[in-house]
Order: sequence, then structure tokens, then C-alpha cells
Amino acid sequence: MHELLIKGGTLVDGTGAPGLARDVAVDGARISAIYREGEGKGAMSIDARSLVVCPGFIDIHAHSDLYLLCCPLAESKIRQGVTTELLGNCGGSAAPMIAAAREAEAKSAEYLGVTIDWSSIDEYLLRLADLKTSVNVATLVGADTLRLAVLGSDDVQPTDEQLTLMNDLLKEAMLQGAFGVSTGLIYAPGCYAHTEEIISLARTSAAMGGFYASHIRNESSRVVSAVEEAIRIGRESGSRVQISHHKACGRRNWGLVDQTLKMIDDARASGVDVAMDVYPYTASSTGLDVVLPPWAREGTKDVVASRLKDPSTRERIKAEWTDPGTSWENTVFEDGWDLIVVGSFSQKGNTRFENRSLADIAKELGKPAPDAALDLLVEEQMSIGAVFHEMSEDDVIKVMQHPVSCIASDGESEAPYGPTGHVATHPRSYGTFPRVLRRYVFEKRALSLEAAIKKMTSMPAERMGLKDRGIIAKGMAADIVIFDPRSVRDVATFEDSHRYAEGIRHVLVNGQLTVKDGEHTRERAGQVIRHVPTGT
Repeated sequence: MHELLIKGGTLVDGTGAPGLARDVAVDGARISAIYREGEGKGAMSIDARSLVVCPGFIDIHAHSDLYLLCCPLAESKIRQGVTTELLGNCGGSAAPMIAAAREAEAKSAEYLGVTIDWSSIDEYLLRLADLKTSVNVATLVGADTLRLAVLGSDDVQPTDEQLTLMNDLLKEAMLQGAFGVSTGLIYAPGCYAHTEEIISLARTSAAMGGFYASHIRNESSRVVSAVEEAIRIGRESGSRVQISHHKACGRRNWGLVDQTLKMIDDARASGVDVAMDVYPYTASSTGLDVVLPPWAREGTKDVVASRLKDPSTRERIKAEWTDPGTSWENTVFEDGWDLIVVGSFSQKGNTRFENRSLADIAKELGKPAPDAALDLLVEEQMSIGAVFHEMSEDDVIKVMQHPVSCIASDGESEAPYGPTGHVATHPRSYGTFPRVLRRYVFEKRALSLEAAIKKMTSMPAERMGLKDRGIIAKGMAADIVIFDPRSVRDVATFEDSHRYAEGIRHVLVNGQLTVKDGEHTRERAGQVIRHVPTGT
């Protein structure tokens, strides 16, 4: 007799195979057997009749690095079925916290009530293990973080000795369990890195069995050349490549994913292992400071804020915002101020502007939108979150349907209470995976149920190199989601973002019931998952 039997459900095992009526047995932290319906026995049981039983969702692109330290229950993620998060994306990771890298994280940590008392990846992962979280956690190393640790925040190129030091820090982090290296090539200081620098880091990661994940250099008018760069990095470094949250931003660029997806197919046919992830929304979210030209973002946040006070600098920035030929990702030109919505202010006098477009805010302030944006950035010391309504749903569907795309949130583990509950957030932190099921499987029928679940489970596990998660089979980790296909849905919106998904009935993490009847049990059975490097 088994400790637990999940009985009567439709098992969708994560491989893409058709769902079958099966009972799943769990003993300890592992799946111990799969039975035909009614053949197994358990000391305890979960009635899954009319429900779907599948592997726990693996969020291959998450930003919960500091958030899990103040929200260890991972409420927004576990309640949508996420049982594993990969952190350290878009070039930023929680370690190594050295020199300018530590300084760059200080304000975010203070806002979340987190004390940065670690330096290395090992120390950070031990901190998470001691704290205990409701989700499993793995991490990449951010190339931006490495740059900050060695070069600081300026627009400079590394000497041979400095590049060697960056690679040594990466090796150390991977020996301590990191899964590879990531870049955020629209962010400062990552945008200052030449391709050869990234190839060097990706080569080091690949030699140790890791992979390269990239928020590519441009997701709008120059997305084709940015994908070309990612493919080149994979080819010349020998690394697996994961293009993060692939999309084409700005109305005039809609449809370019037809070209980039073909490029990915051609690269794979030529031997470059390149894939991607995607979230099920037509709006992105990041810091408002990304609207600034790269030269204007050089230096610390205090330096940048001071620079923006200079009238001649402002005029130069405004001129670039109206220039269709800029070489950097000119979000203002692509989207316009009416499609840029701001939130997460620290100054009390500005909180009234949450969830309002910059065009609307400018009207209230009686000033041009460019001046309103620059003034707010100065007042908030560059720390403003923003949502950019800039993608086509047709493009989202095309990327989602591609055979090598995974589903990912690009969000954080949050909660409606505590430090994360006070400000607006992107609804993806609460609703990504149920939204795929409701909108794109059951309503639009863009994906089959089995294909969607594969993109949330075994595919991200394979990209990361996880051997014991992502599939429901004997001997695999007992990370399991049980949901109601009739009621599963996302309910978080941009206007009311801190709302838990519905229809996720039960979630097991390492065999422990963490969501029961739709409510968090406060169980914290998540494990820190460390990559075991090869070639060392």
C-alpha cells in the first residue's frame, strides 16, 4: 500500500502523449507507481475524478531571486501550479554580490525588506535552503551581474585580464550549482557588452554543461539581427541557446516572428541547439528606465538621475525618441506614450499615477509626455516599473505553437500581502500557466492540452537538464498539479493584478501537499536544485 494515491484523474504525463485514466502513487518525495484506474491502493487518497493530473509546471524564466526571500510561500506561483522556478534571467542574478553588483541590488533588497548577507551563488542557495520555499529553485548566473562585479556600471570593454576574471567567477558559480549564464542585452551594463564577450562566457558555461539564456539585444525593429546574434553566440560557443520571452514589439514590427522562427528552424537544422520561451500576454514589463538611450543609462542610478536634470541632455534624449533609425531598442518610438503604463512608485506623491499611461499622466501634470517621463525617473531615482502594451496576439500564438517554445512567466513569486502586495504588478506573476490553459487551449484551441502541458513541464526540464522532473513516471520527483479543466483560469488583470488563479485544485511539491482544495497549506517542501557541472 502506498502513502498516497491520486485516483480517478486523467493523467497527462508531460511527454505530449494523449491523456489516459490512470492512478498515480506517491511514496515520500517520489512517484512510485502508475496504475490503471482502480488498481492501486493508498493509505491516503486524492479524488481526481473529472480533473487533470500532470507534472508540476517549470517556470524556466522567472525573476524571483530576491522575492523568494520575502515571499518564501511563493503564493502567486504555487497557486498557478508552478513547482520549480529558474532564476538569474535577463542578465541579473542574486550572485556574485561583489562591488557594484551588490550596490545595484541594494535598493530592490531594501524595498523588499531583504538583507543581502551573501556573496556567492553557494551562499545564496544555502540561504534559500535554510529559509525553505514552497517551490523548487534553480538559478543561472547573470552576465550583467558579472560585468558589474568586475567592470562596474560604465560603458567600457573588459581587458583580457578582466574577461578572465569574469569567466573565473562564472566557473566558480557553476561549480556551486548554477545552470548556465544569462544576458539582458537591452539593460545597462549588458547593452555595452560586445558579442565576443558573450561568446566567451557562453563557451565557459557550455564547457561545464550549462546553457545560455538571453533577453536579446533588440525585440523590435532590429529583432532579426538580435536573433542572428543569439544564434551566432550558440554556434561559436557550442552552447545551447534559450531566447527569452521571444516576441516582436511595436505595431510596425508585428509579423517579424515569421522570419525569426524560420531562422531558428534553419539554425537547428545546421546543428545549433536554439530554442525559446514565451508568455501568454501582449504586454511586456520592465523598468521604465529602458526607454532611455544606452549612453544615458551609463553609471549608477544616482549618476543617471543627476544626468537627466541637465537641459541639453534632455533635449538630446527627446530627439532620439523621435528618431526611427536608432540602433538601440527605442521603445518610445515603437509604442508611443499612450501604450506605456507605469506603476510601483516609491514616492507617496506619485502613487496616484499607478496603472496610468504616461500620456494620461502628462495631461494631468500639464507638461509634454517626454518631460513627465524624465521628471518621474529623476524623482524615483530610476526605479519605476512599467508595462508596455506592444505585441500582437497573432505573434504570441505563432511563437507559442512553435515546436521548441516553452511557456514561461517572466514574473516573480509574489503575494497580495507584505512588501509585494503594495504596488501594481504584471498579471503574469499570478496567471501565466492557467491563462495558457484557459485562453489558448480551451477557448482559442491554439494548442492541444497535451502539447501545452509538455511546453510547461518536460520541455523546460529538458532545456535545463533536469533529469527527474517534468514527467509523471515511476521514480520521478513527485511534483504534481491537479486542476479542473472546466474552471481553470487566470483572473489577475493589469488593473487588479494581485489575484490568484482559479481551478488549480491541488499541488504537490516533492510529495508534500502544498495546495489543497485551492488553498495554500503553508507547506515549504521546495528544494534547491543544483546543476552538476560536466567537463571539470
